[in-house]
Amino acid sequence: MPEDLSKRWQAEDKPPVSERIREQVVPPEPLRGRLELAKRKLTEEIQSLDRINNRMSDKDKNLYHQIVKAYEDHDNQKASMLAGELAELRKLESKTQYGKYALERAFARIDMAKDFGDIAAALAPVNQIVRNVRGTLNEFLPASGNTLNELSNVMNETMISFNNVLGDTSVLSPSSEDADKILKEAATIAETRLKDKIPQAEDYQSGLRE
Repeated sequence: MPEDLSKRWQAEDKPPVSERIREQVVPPEPLRGRLELAKRKLTEEIQSLDRINNRMSDKDKNLYHQIVKAYEDHDNQKASMLAGELAELRKLESKTQYGKYALERAFARIDMAKDFGDIAAALAPVNQIVRNVRGTLNEFLPASGNTLNELSNVMNETMISFNNVLGDTSVLSPSSEDADKILKEAATIAETRLKDKIPQAEDYQSGLRE
C-alpha cells in the first residue's frame, strides 16, 4: 500500500471527535470547578424555590379555610374576594413549582452525565432551561431572576471553556428539542400537582348550593 494512502486510511480509521471526547472520563480540573459551581447554584436555587413554594402552600391553605368559613357564614362577597386572591396565588404557585421541577431536571441532566462528551452535550439544553425559568420567575421573584441570571452567566462561561478544550462547536450546539421536552414535563407536573393538592374553592361553593 502506498505511504500516502496508508496514512489517509489510518486517519479515516480514527474514531469520530465525539467518541474521542467521551474517552475522557472527567473534565480537566478548571472545568470540574465550573461544573461544581453551576451544580451548587442550581441546588441552592431549587432549595430556595422549595422554601418559597412551602410558604405559598401554607398561605394557600389559610386562604382556602377562610373562604370555606366565609361561605358557611353566607358572606359571599368576602368569599368571592378571597377566592380571587387564592386564584392569583395559585398562578404564582404553579410558576414556582414549574421552575423548581425544571431546574431539578436540569440538575439531573448534568449530574447523570458521567463522561466529558455527555457533560458537554448536556450544557446547552440546561442553559436554555435556566434562561426560560428565569424569564418565568423574574417578574414576581426578582431575587430568583438575579440568581438565575448569574447561573446562566456561569453556564455560558463553562460552555465556552468546554468549547476551547474540545475545539468542536458542534458538540455544544443547543438542543431546543431536549430543553422543550423537559420544560413541558415540568409544566405538566406543576399543573397536575397543584390541582391534586388542595380542593378548589369553587368546589366547596358548589357543594353549599346543592
